[in-house]
Amino acid sequence: MIVIVGDTHDDVLYFETVLANKKQEIILDLFKIQTGTIFSQEALVIRDMSTNVLASSVLTYLIQTRIVDLVICVGKCISISDSLKPGDVAVSTKVIDANVDLSMFKDVGMAQIPGFSREFKVQDNLFSYLAENLEKRVRIDFNGVTYLSSDNMSKDMIEFLKKHKTMFAEDEEKFVLDHNSAGVALAATLNGVPFICAKVIEYGIDHSENLKTYANVLTRYIDLGKGVIQTINNIGRSDIQERTAYEQY
Repeated sequence: MIVIVGDTHDDVLYFETVLANKKQEIILDLFKIQTGTIFSQEALVIRDMSTNVLASSVLTYLIQTRIVDLVICVGKCISISDSLKPGDVAVSTKVIDANVDLSMFKDVGMAQIPGFSREFKVQDNLFSYLAENLEKRVRIDFNGVTYLSSDNMSKDMIEFLKKHKTMFAEDEEKFVLDHNSAGVALAATLNGVPFICAKVIEYGIDHSENLKTYANVLTRYIDLGKGVIQTINNIGRSDIQERTAYEQY
């Protein structure tokens, strides 16, 4: 089963519309999920994953109660790097848990599992599958980026990133900010499930949200969604599955 995770209903609406044999369920007495098939692949779509803690907890439950082969985190994000513009597509190469705070008492950060990384790398072959479908099937540009993910999306957090933005411009790596990808990455990694994030940039940290940029995001959602479901189709083919299993070792 492939699990598609989003925050708002807009994030996952396209995927709900392409689900065949659709069924709705309630899990944990709180969250609505849609199950069905995409290109004969079993799929599950869940929204309202608004924080890393929530996404990690609920996704862990899903992985433990169902056979999950892949997790895809979708939605919108904020650009930190100046080269990333509203409407650009950001595909994760790596996710960094920005919830982790340094502790003066132990050699571990608060909210960090001792001995466990706060950085989560996306499998190269999975990134390549999505990149190929975005380029050749959907024909949209995308950016391979590092996700900084924090539950703290306050004004203070944004102001801190603005003030220290130069530290994200020291090399060619591009950065975006969101609030649920680290939870997805943590749960998936702990349970040995591949994951990837593919989101649309709504605005930059130097600008505020407005209706115009959000309308642009909604348009790009469909283009990105097409690329994601084509990737699901590829992963569903037996030769791709064998190659994926081989490249994990």
